[in-house]
Amino acid sequence: MRCGVQKALSSGLAPGLCIAVLLFSAIAASPTAATAASDHAIVGISDPVVTGPTAGLLEAIAPRWRASGIDLAAVTADWREIAPDKDAKSPPAGFDAADPTSPLYNWTNLDRVIRVLRANKIEPLLTVTGPGPLWSSSDPERGSARYRPTPALFAAFAAAVARRYGTQVDRYIIWYEPNDAANLRPQSFCAKTGCSPRSPEIYRTIFNAAALTIRTSDPGAAVYAGALAGRGSAPRESDDPVTPIAWLRAFGCITDDGQADRSSASCDGFEASRIDGLAYHPDQRGGPPAKRVNNTLEAGIADTSRLTRVLDAIQLTAGVVNAQDEAAPIDLYYSEWGYQTNPPDVFSGVTLERQSRWLQEGAKLVDGQPRVKLLTQYLWRDEPVRDSGQGVDAYAGGQSGLYGFDGVAKPAAASFPNPFWATSYSGSRAASLWGQVRPGGAHQVAIERRIGGRPYRKVAEAETDPQGYFRVRLPLGTTARFRYSWNAGTSAKNKRYSDAITVRPR
Repeated sequence: MRCGVQKALSSGLAPGLCIAVLLFSAIAASPTAATAASDHAIVGISDPVVTGPTAGLLEAIAPRWRASGIDLAAVTADWREIAPDKDAKSPPAGFDAADPTSPLYNWTNLDRVIRVLRANKIEPLLTVTGPGPLWSSSDPERGSARYRPTPALFAAFAAAVARRYGTQVDRYIIWYEPNDAANLRPQSFCAKTGCSPRSPEIYRTIFNAAALTIRTSDPGAAVYAGALAGRGSAPRESDDPVTPIAWLRAFGCITDDGQADRSSASCDGFEASRIDGLAYHPDQRGGPPAKRVNNTLEAGIADTSRLTRVLDAIQLTAGVVNAQDEAAPIDLYYSEWGYQTNPPDVFSGVTLERQSRWLQEGAKLVDGQPRVKLLTQYLWRDEPVRDSGQGVDAYAGGQSGLYGFDGVAKPAAASFPNPFWATSYSGSRAASLWGQVRPGGAHQVAIERRIGGRPYRKVAEAETDPQGYFRVRLPLGTTARFRYSWNAGTSAKNKRYSDAITVRPR
């Protein structure tokens, strides 16, 4: 018995399963489903070391990124590294910061990185960010390039970036984690009565100036705000990081209950920002992706609604404008996400097996959130462990890669190209299976089931949508393990398997 491109197998497939798979096939083939397929989140990678200045590293790894199904890579246009005289209190005489052809600019590494990515059919997502040279500060006598960047100077740099790369880049993020003092100061204004956020006001002015010059220099480009760090604190000092939800409210000048409030000093002369989306770095604090973060002023993968609620409230009060469609809600772009692992980080890391499992679960959760348009793995390869002190500080740097610093693959390296998740729901007596074959494209996958100690047995087939995704619902009479397989080439030697997941009736 056949069910279109899905087929019930002669080896005992229940008629009800044929109906379930047939429904999936009909949905996948419909024009509505073809349109909806574009709503899947883009698969991204962020690894500053790989995209850094080490000659030959990106050239060696970019083909592996593409083979693993990565569509987009985060790249940084670092103002301080590209601009001249970074430690001077004034810019060079006669320097035109908006001119990308100025011989004083150093574009060498960024030129190479974007060229290599495009040669491997990977889209660059370009973060234009400070801190800049010392002369870009509004008060260089303080000796901190992070202190109140001059909006006009940053806008000129952003214009130079867009003019140089406008034919090669379609997406920009303005600034990196502006709610962290490592990138922008001051974070808050603090008095005896407490602290109030100040970095959102500073960021708003530099965003508005830079977004205008980018859109003028590269018409049609998308410009995302934020790239907010997922963690923060209740500030006690001016440089304490600000929690992302509190930061967003101050950015849009709304109260905690979502009402417009332009009465504070930081909202004086308020001008709404026109954004094409909000970039964000969800942080699970070492917990599973389905677990909500306890601090309601922060947001993990399961807390997307916290972000969309505050974005909607800001948009409703004209505190921010969707630059693509003023009547449409603003989408989210998760431009960094990952799990620190143990080994090597014995303080903050999760086990290697959990990293693999939770990255797959997170991909599935994001695929059910239509306003999330990007999910970016951070990192590809661990950074070297830097001992910066006691406890957690003894494992400074990022160890959230799919590979260790020595290049040895973690289990997540094998599961990343073929994420798979399976669940059951109370009283349903059915298993809901989700997966993606990366790189995307139409693939035929076989659903395999194992009960007890018996061998795996193929129970259904499914054809993925154009982005490689599939969803199948199967009867579940008893506890079973599921996996899927597909052929990555014409030879039987190219058969690939997903991880196996145990599903219990509930």
